[in-house]
Amino acid sequence: MSTTEASPVTGSVDDTGKYSDEQLQQLAKNSKQKEFENRVISWTKSAYTRCRATRQQLERQWYLNLAFYIGRQNVAVIPFSSASSAATGVRLYVPPAPYYRARPVINRIRPIIRTELSKLTSQKPTATIVPATGEDKDTAAAQAGEQIWDSVYRGKKIKGLLSQTMLWTLCCGTGFMKSYWDPKKTDKSGQPGDFCYENVSPFHLFVPDMLAQDIEDQPYVIHVQTKTPEWVKLNYPGVNAAPNVMEASDLLNDSFLNLVGAADYRKNAVLCYEVWIKPGHVDFMPKGGMFTIIGDSVVQFTDKGNPYAHGQYPYIKYEHIPTGRFYGDSVINDLMPIQREYNRTRGQIVEAKNRMAHPQLLAAEGSIDASKINTEPGQVILYKLGMPTPEPLPLQNLPAYVLQELDRLMMDFEDISGQHQVSKGQVPPGVTAATAISFLQEQDESMLATTYASIEEGFEKLGYQTLCYVKQYWTAPRVVKVVGRDGQFNVLTFMGSDLRDNTDIRVEAGSALPTSKSAKQALIMDLMSQGFISPEKGLEIMEVGGVQRLYEEIQIDSSQASRENMKMSTVTEDDMNMYLQTFMGQDPATGQPTLVDPNNGGAPLADGMGNPTAPPLIVPVNTYDNHQIHIQVHNNYRKGQEYEQLPQRIKDLFEEHVNQHMMALGLIPGMPAPMQGANQVTSGQAGSDPNSQVEAQMAGGNQQLPPEMMQQGPVM
Repeated sequence: MSTTEASPVTGSVDDTGKYSDEQLQQLAKNSKQKEFENRVISWTKSAYTRCRATRQQLERQWYLNLAFYIGRQNVAVIPFSSASSAATGVRLYVPPAPYYRARPVINRIRPIIRTELSKLTSQKPTATIVPATGEDKDTAAAQAGEQIWDSVYRGKKIKGLLSQTMLWTLCCGTGFMKSYWDPKKTDKSGQPGDFCYENVSPFHLFVPDMLAQDIEDQPYVIHVQTKTPEWVKLNYPGVNAAPNVMEASDLLNDSFLNLVGAADYRKNAVLCYEVWIKPGHVDFMPKGGMFTIIGDSVVQFTDKGNPYAHGQYPYIKYEHIPTGRFYGDSVINDLMPIQREYNRTRGQIVEAKNRMAHPQLLAAEGSIDASKINTEPGQVILYKLGMPTPEPLPLQNLPAYVLQELDRLMMDFEDISGQHQVSKGQVPPGVTAATAISFLQEQDESMLATTYASIEEGFEKLGYQTLCYVKQYWTAPRVVKVVGRDGQFNVLTFMGSDLRDNTDIRVEAGSALPTSKSAKQALIMDLMSQGFISPEKGLEIMEVGGVQRLYEEIQIDSSQASRENMKMSTVTEDDMNMYLQTFMGQDPATGQPTLVDPNNGGAPLADGMGNPTAPPLIVPVNTYDNHQIHIQVHNNYRKGQEYEQLPQRIKDLFEEHVNQHMMALGLIPGMPAPMQGANQVTSGQAGSDPNSQVEAQMAGGNQQLPPEMMQQGPVM
């Protein structure tokens, strides 16, 4: 992205006071550049005004929705005209009411939105990358891309950003998330440039076509935001932008900010326009591109097309209720009339209660001094003799249909929001079957199916853009911390070229749907009791608080074997040579080179019987190892794709290491075998016992091992 700045005219004038030809050309160039810059600024402000005027009715609804969500439900709207904009806006205010008028606010909307937000963000969508070709390199690159995306998702806390975006989506019907590459930042490893993700409210993003539902179908997108003058000076030292308070206040009107207690929000701020244009829609940018305007200066301008390799807008749109237009609707739109009536009915009940507790007096005119009557207990009311005695005004009880109206309103809340008793943890009367309860839960969640689909599509687009940034900007090796399938942490060194065009990320349909932990735990318990999975595996996937610590203690041998996998897979030729060098020495008798024991004063290397032996492996087999579990973990790793990409010398090291475990169990010919009938399990009898499973795999019942498994690998 280039910054457009007029070049200064250098040199001095001649004796006649005239500029040279070169200086005149520079002046003409600067004049044309300034004229073009003014044209771009004028077009941008005009387009922004048109876009805002088109959606002014939507903004009015957004303000009301947000006010109802935060509990300011006695507000009304009045139109107003902005001095800095041709668009007509609205202001929120609380209309006055008599002092005795009860106006309670029983906010039934907030728990509905909180429940929907919890459902929509409780589950991380499952993403996989489709390899570009069937080659092994592309398959391995796709797997690495998945690990990079998972690392970015955790490192950038995208789940938290998604929660913020979904809150805007649920309240206003539409929300946006922005992804971009910032070359001015540094990542955790100190490399220049890093991913950036941020939440964008619908108030700050403008589009011209209200009928185009996909943001990629919009001819241009205008992202308007406010920045402090200090931020402008720090990031663009040559730009002199004065605060434009009127325009900055137009983004979120003052009456709404007063309601939420943010009246001083961005009072001393500069309005910034970030514009992205598709090719073939704007005459001064036929190839498309982007530019940024701060104040009255163009600080960034790229007219050679989209600067990003993915070619998309760096904005991801999320939609709640589809409307057939660009902006979706919120369920608050439909709940608002019910909420008003609910509050009004509750207020009438409160007023009736107050009248019953403090009845009005019926008295003849002039018989009492009304100003002296209050609510003091035991008060003596004086009245003139000869006048009728003041009496309480007879009141009637509230009709039953007024109280029944509250029940009907609650049913309307449940039907419109799709949150019935079963969604609140309450079983309807007469329903006891677990299948029926699950069906009712699924029916409530089915109303959010379109929102789940929008999350999965947005997640897919966000992952694709991230991988494109990796491919485009990771020109030097970068360190990525990942978690392997065995749960062990690992560190990878990766470059953008290693991705090999494998950026086609797919999200599994329905993976964003929430899952019932209790139902999942019950299923796991059934599988464990039936022997389909081992107890250790069941504890691993149980997802119960406190179980992870128990699982880690049980799986200490598996964790040790996984660490050995990591050590052996990263052994280099230099590591091997340095390790073997420690065993090199001379025979004291002959002076010939021989293998010595560095831990025994340089004595010749020998076994317990005194016979010469080879050096132990660089990753040795220990006497305290659980050999069955080590064999299982090592062989599981050897069946994976990562092992297939290792050099042959590393594979030989794994082979020898596993063989030594098998020798310790007596499973190698020439070594003592297990006793007949002891630990003898056929492959069809392997159950939940990990020891039985390993012996079934290693021994294969009564069958002999394959010849290649019987041969002892080379000593390394």
